[in-house]
Amino acid sequence: MSANRLSRRKFLVWSGAVAGSAVMAACAAPTAPAAGTESAAEPAAPNAAGAALVGWLNVGFLPENTDLEKPYRDVALGLFNERYPDATIELVNMGWDEELRQNLVTARLGGTAPDLIVGENYIQPYAIEGAFLPLDDAIADVKDNMVEGTYAAAVYDGKIYGVSQLTGCFGFERNPNVIEQAGLDPSTPPATWNELLSHAEQITTAGNGEYYGYTLQGPVGFLIGGILRFAVYHKTAGAELAKEEDVYPWFNNPESERVLTFLREIHRFAPPGLSFNPDEGQVYSQLFQGKSAYQIAGSWHVKWAKDQGLENAMYSPIPIPDENGIPATGVVGNVIVSALSESAHPEEATYFCRVLQEDDVQNLVNSVLGRLPSTRSALEAMRANTEEANTIFIDMLLNADLGVLPQWRKDPQKIWTAYNDLITKLLSTEDAVTSLMDQAQEQADAVMSASA
Repeated sequence: MSANRLSRRKFLVWSGAVAGSAVMAACAAPTAPAAGTESAAEPAAPNAAGAALVGWLNVGFLPENTDLEKPYRDVALGLFNERYPDATIELVNMGWDEELRQNLVTARLGGTAPDLIVGENYIQPYAIEGAFLPLDDAIADVKDNMVEGTYAAAVYDGKIYGVSQLTGCFGFERNPNVIEQAGLDPSTPPATWNELLSHAEQITTAGNGEYYGYTLQGPVGFLIGGILRFAVYHKTAGAELAKEEDVYPWFNNPESERVLTFLREIHRFAPPGLSFNPDEGQVYSQLFQGKSAYQIAGSWHVKWAKDQGLENAMYSPIPIPDENGIPATGVVGNVIVSALSESAHPEEATYFCRVLQEDDVQNLVNSVLGRLPSTRSALEAMRANTEEANTIFIDMLLNADLGVLPQWRKDPQKIWTAYNDLITKLLSTEDAVTSLMDQAQEQADAVMSASA
């Protein structure tokens, strides 16, 4: 595995970029237990001609979760071995997010990169580096069935460098008990920003300090938990955060003024101080505890709400601007699998990625792994047999404008810090919105100039 071995000079540059790209990992990513290995497919007798692959995978293939994930794993590996009966895949858990990426940088430097790797929103920088194999030929016959937004973060220069193993998206969650207590009809959710502001104000007034209209996750340094949600509102307003093919920050986009004005207004109806709590779990559990009425929610909230004791949580599409609003959501918890260019077995590695798109595999994503599948056929099959709450998220994946965050090529931590600084001032001062936008743009421009 040395065809594209990383030079030491490139390692020093790349390790910095990789550390920065850690901020791109979306919330609700798979948990990463301690590292471990397991042979995924064991032939009855060793076969020297069989390809021996190494896969740094995660959910669905964790060595620690053999029994729990076995139905999914058996089908996926079984389909793979139908074509390559003598091939084996050694499954290795190398963590998630920054830990995983730092391990990859080290492995590439040492010439020990795996054949397969899992990830989320850092695919494009690696594709530019030449670390991943394009999958277009391998997935040509299944591409039309793949939901485009689930692999958008893996597209570079017109080629696809990763496929979504499983996915999720954002919707709008409400606690009907709080809404009804405030004198509103919980069966009719707000569809526009003005309706949401009106509801949130009425609920906050009625709550008199006991409950509030909206949960808003705010900015924390360079972390992107809040940004992911803000980006959905940007998307509904057609206010892009980047230009020049999503590589240059555009924080003073004129279309963003109404988004930021709305965020400032809705924040007035959030529990005091909650927006700056760095613990995401504590922020969103307020709704489950009856202290908040509305919030943006990931598709995993359907189960989370019930686990927290809110059995009747309700879901709907995300409210949009009253004028020229665009139904939209954001892809999140989206697990992408790529094949490494250093692989000694590129044919087998790219085919394994294709296997993950098979109906027999995708149809097990929800029932076994508790997540949403990434293909149209599997989502439609699930929709016919699931509870109404899940259908809201399925319909958005199938029909809404799916957004992914820009993947900055230079100093992403500093660039996202500039945006979070903007939000901090937005929520804590009454400074003019356009002035704050210009300040953030100047801060981002300085980062880009320094990195040139």
